Amino acid sequence: MSPELLPRQKLNEVVTVPELPKGLAPKVEWVEPLLRDPPRASPRKLTFLFSVEWSWSPMHHRIDNYYLNPRRTGWLLWNNWVNDGTAPWSWHWLLMAHCKKGKFDEKTIAIHLIKALWECEQEHQMLDQYHWINNTGLLDVEEIQAIAREIW
Repeated sequence: MSPELLPRQKLNEVVTVPELPKGLAPKVEWVEPLLRDPPRASPRKLTFLFSVEWSWSPMHHRIDNYYLNPRRTGWLLWNNWVNDGTAPWSWHWLLMAHCKKGKFDEKTIAIHLIKALWECEQEHQMLDQYHWINNTGLLDVEEIQAIAREIW
């Protein structure tokens, strides 16, 4: 690819991940399930966190769209992904991580749920660092990069 075709680049401030607050205990769903029968329908009252993409080859890729969902008893981290392996393509919601309610702000909860998820996937599934950030929401580029630096 020629330099003229590359997307515009920008410098981002280097920030650190906030300390894990006492009492906040993020859990990855496939390691420590929250519910025997998790919700199957689209969750309600969602906060979009960000979207990242891995692209290992034209036929081997992954796009994760993370959402935070407050519940009466705690917080749920969801991934909304497209199943492009069947026709017609369809969108799916997958519960990824969770934690109990506490006196923590939404951003801190989101950061530590994502961090716990990625650490677990890196350890057990050999997940490498995402290749790019598609969209930002509650978490900005600097915060997403800070989480990644702690893992990879």
